[in-house]
Amino acid sequence: MQYALLDESGRPADRGDRIITLVAIVAKTLVGLDKIIPKVKKKIPSKRTKLAEIKFSTTGEKTRIRVLKEIADRDLPIYTLVIDKEGRKIFDTPENYSLLVAEVLRAAFRDFPEIRHIIIDRHFTWVRQREKFNELLQRKIGKEVFIEHLDSQQNTVVSLPDFVAGAVRTDARGQPEYKEIISKKVRKELVKTWREIKKVKA
Repeated sequence: MQYALLDESGRPADRGDRIITLVAIVAKTLVGLDKIIPKVKKKIPSKRTKLAEIKFSTTGEKTRIRVLKEIADRDLPIYTLVIDKEGRKIFDTPENYSLLVAEVLRAAFRDFPEIRHIIIDRHFTWVRQREKFNELLQRKIGKEVFIEHLDSQQNTVVSLPDFVAGAVRTDARGQPEYKEIISKKVRKELVKTWREIKKVKA
């Protein structure tokens, strides 16, 4: 079984956040991936380890580099999607989020059609929203997969795409140093506007 781990960076509904990013990391196994964040966290000064979770947006340069290097040292192909919102809002609905996730997953499926388990950092609070998202995503990608919504505070595996998404977003905003660390793992880079993505029919 192949896995795809997904997360985004940026605030879709904030007009001031022009660029948002979404990434999918493909993994043959999850064994050992849950050890990366705890390993890096041990190196953070004690006054900072009180954070419930470590994310790209809440950590400093050294921690970001350590996590990204751990990812780069493993067999983890990466697929990225950079979305230019063009000053628009992307309302946080199952429909809109499924459009974004399907866009990056299609690229991953072309290389890894055997992906059967999708793991997403828990995006929606309500169960009915997650169920609706799952239904829409299955329809858009045209295949049955197991979709799991995990809390990054409980399972650090889903923190990995967060760091990659943060690196891709800072690169899109003119700071390439973080993305350069994982650049050799990137299989496909998509750059689209929100208008282009909305035109894609399931």
